[in-house]
Amino acid sequence: MGFKRCLACCACLLFLVALGGCGDGGGQAGGGKQAGTASGTHEGSAAAVGPVVKIIEVKETEYKLTPAKITLNKPGTYAFKAENTGSATHALEIEGNGVEEETKDLDAGQRAELKVTLKAGRYEIYCPVDGHRQQGMEGTVTVKQGSSGGSSGGH
Repeated sequence: MGFKRCLACCACLLFLVALGGCGDGGGQAGGGKQAGTASGTHEGSAAAVGPVVKIIEVKETEYKLTPAKITLNKPGTYAFKAENTGSATHALEIEGNGVEEETKDLDAGQRAELKVTLKAGRYEIYCPVDGHRQQGMEGTVTVKQGSSGGSSGGH
Protein backbone atom coordinates (compact mmCIF):
# COMPACT_ATOMS: atom_id res chain seq x y z
CA MET A 1 0.00 0.00 0.00
CA GLY A 2 2.86 2.42 0.81
CA PHE A 3 4.44 2.01 -2.61
CA LYS A 4 1.18 2.79 -4.47
CA ARG A 5 0.58 5.86 -2.31
CA CYS A 6 4.15 7.09 -2.96
CA LEU A 7 3.73 6.52 -6.70
CA ALA A 8 0.43 8.45 -6.72
CA CYS A 9 2.02 11.33 -4.79
CA CYS A 10 4.96 11.50 -7.22
CA ALA A 11 2.61 11.53 -10.22
CA CYS A 12 0.55 14.27 -8.62
CA LEU A 13 3.66 16.33 -7.83
CA LEU A 14 4.95 16.02 -11.40
CA PHE A 15 1.57 17.17 -12.73
CA LEU A 16 1.58 20.23 -10.46
CA VAL A 17 5.17 21.12 -11.42
CA ALA A 18 4.23 20.88 -15.11
CA LEU A 19 1.21 23.11 -14.54
CA GLY A 20 3.29 25.65 -12.65
CA GLY A 21 5.71 25.94 -15.55
CA CYS A 22 2.87 26.80 -17.91
CA GLY A 23 1.42 29.68 -15.90
CA ASP A 24 4.18 32.26 -16.37
CA GLY A 25 3.55 32.95 -20.07
CA GLY A 26 0.41 34.98 -19.37
CA GLY A 27 -2.60 35.58 -21.53
CA GLN A 28 -3.96 32.10 -22.23
CA ALA A 29 -7.64 31.22 -22.54
CA GLY A 30 -9.02 34.36 -20.99
CA GLY A 31 -6.09 34.75 -18.56
CA GLY A 32 -5.72 38.32 -19.76
CA LYS A 33 -4.27 40.45 -17.03
CA GLN A 34 -1.86 38.18 -15.20
CA ALA A 35 1.28 39.07 -13.30
CA GLY A 36 4.59 38.96 -15.12
CA THR A 37 4.18 38.94 -18.85
CA ALA A 38 1.13 39.52 -20.97
CA SER A 39 1.21 38.22 -24.52
CA GLY A 40 -2.27 37.65 -25.76
CA THR A 41 -4.69 39.57 -23.62
CA HIS A 42 -7.26 39.98 -26.40
CA GLU A 43 -8.52 36.87 -28.12
CA GLY A 44 -8.76 38.55 -31.56
CA SER A 45 -5.01 39.12 -31.97
CA ALA A 46 -2.49 36.79 -33.49
CA ALA A 47 -0.08 35.24 -31.01
CA ALA A 48 3.52 36.43 -31.02
CA VAL A 49 5.67 33.97 -32.95
CA GLY A 50 9.36 33.64 -33.69
CA PRO A 51 12.42 34.98 -31.93
CA VAL A 52 12.34 38.51 -30.51
CA VAL A 53 13.93 40.95 -32.97
CA LYS A 54 14.36 43.72 -30.40
CA ILE A 55 13.38 44.69 -26.86
CA ILE A 56 11.86 48.17 -26.52
CA GLU A 57 11.73 49.75 -23.08
CA VAL A 58 8.81 52.11 -22.48
CA LYS A 59 8.65 54.17 -19.30
CA GLU A 60 5.23 55.32 -18.11
CA THR A 61 4.65 58.26 -15.82
CA GLU A 62 2.01 60.93 -15.29
CA TYR A 63 1.04 61.50 -18.13
CA LYS A 64 3.45 60.47 -20.85
CA LEU A 65 5.18 57.54 -22.50
CA THR A 66 8.94 57.60 -23.07
CA PRO A 67 9.65 57.13 -25.89
CA ALA A 68 6.36 58.17 -27.48
CA LYS A 69 7.49 57.65 -31.10
CA ILE A 70 9.14 54.34 -31.91
CA THR A 71 10.41 53.31 -35.35
CA LEU A 72 11.32 49.69 -36.03
CA ASN A 73 13.33 48.72 -39.12
CA LYS A 74 11.52 45.53 -40.05
CA PRO A 75 8.46 43.39 -39.28
CA GLY A 76 8.86 40.70 -36.64
CA THR A 77 8.28 39.80 -33.01
CA TYR A 78 9.10 42.54 -30.50
CA ALA A 79 9.09 42.64 -26.71
CA PHE A 80 7.85 45.90 -25.19
CA LYS A 81 9.04 46.21 -21.58
CA ALA A 82 6.75 48.63 -19.80
CA GLU A 83 7.90 50.17 -16.52
CA ASN A 84 5.69 52.35 -14.34
CA THR A 85 8.04 55.11 -13.17
CA GLY A 86 5.11 57.22 -11.98
CA SER A 87 2.98 57.07 -8.86
CA ALA A 88 -0.45 56.25 -10.39
CA THR A 89 -1.46 52.87 -11.85
CA HIS A 90 -0.62 52.52 -15.56
CA ALA A 91 -0.63 49.84 -18.28
CA LEU A 92 0.57 49.64 -21.89
CA GLU A 93 -1.51 48.75 -24.94
CA ILE A 94 -0.50 48.42 -28.58
CA GLU A 95 -3.17 48.49 -31.26
CA GLY A 96 -3.39 48.47 -35.05
CA ASN A 97 -3.16 46.20 -38.11
CA GLY A 98 -5.10 43.41 -36.40
CA VAL A 99 -3.07 43.63 -33.17
CA GLU A 100 -4.61 44.63 -29.85
CA GLU A 101 -2.57 43.58 -26.82
CA GLU A 102 -2.12 45.07 -23.37
CA THR A 103 -0.22 44.48 -20.16
CA LYS A 104 -1.78 44.02 -16.77
CA ASP A 105 -2.26 47.14 -14.64
CA LEU A 106 1.07 48.22 -13.16
CA ASP A 107 1.40 49.88 -9.78
CA ALA A 108 4.28 52.31 -9.17
CA GLY A 109 7.61 50.59 -9.76
CA GLN A 110 6.14 47.50 -11.46
CA ARG A 111 7.14 46.18 -14.88
CA ALA A 112 5.54 43.93 -17.47
CA GLU A 113 6.49 42.59 -20.87
CA LEU A 114 4.28 42.66 -23.93
CA LYS A 115 5.41 40.35 -26.75
CA VAL A 116 3.79 41.05 -30.13
CA THR A 117 4.36 40.18 -33.78
CA LEU A 118 4.12 43.31 -35.91
CA LYS A 119 3.70 43.69 -39.66
CA ALA A 120 4.89 46.73 -41.58
CA GLY A 121 2.65 49.68 -40.76
CA ARG A 122 1.66 52.04 -37.99
CA TYR A 123 0.43 51.14 -34.51
CA GLU A 124 -0.82 53.16 -31.58
CA ILE A 125 0.60 52.69 -28.10
CA TYR A 126 -1.12 54.14 -25.07
CA CYS A 127 -2.09 53.69 -21.46
CA PRO A 128 -5.56 52.07 -21.37
CA VAL A 129 -6.22 53.15 -17.77
CA ASP A 130 -9.29 55.43 -17.67
CA GLY A 131 -8.52 58.92 -18.98
CA HIS A 132 -4.73 58.52 -19.20
CA ARG A 133 -4.59 58.39 -23.01
CA GLN A 134 -6.56 61.65 -23.23
CA GLN A 135 -4.06 63.25 -20.83
CA GLY A 136 -1.14 62.51 -23.17
CA MET A 137 -0.12 58.91 -22.50
CA GLU A 138 -0.05 57.89 -26.14
CA GLY A 139 2.38 57.46 -28.99
CA THR A 140 3.07 55.58 -32.21
CA VAL A 141 5.06 52.59 -33.36
CA THR A 142 6.03 52.60 -37.04
CA VAL A 143 7.33 49.36 -38.55
CA LYS A 144 9.23 49.74 -41.81
CA GLN A 145 9.07 47.13 -44.58
CA GLY A 146 12.72 46.18 -44.13
CA SER A 147 16.10 47.90 -44.24
CA SER A 148 18.32 45.59 -46.30
CA GLY A 149 19.98 47.36 -49.24
CA GLY A 150 17.59 46.17 -51.99
CA SER A 151 13.88 45.86 -52.20
CA SER A 152 12.30 43.29 -49.95
CA GLY A 153 9.99 41.34 -52.16
CA GLY A 154 6.66 39.71 -51.60
CA HIS A 155 4.86 38.50 -48.56
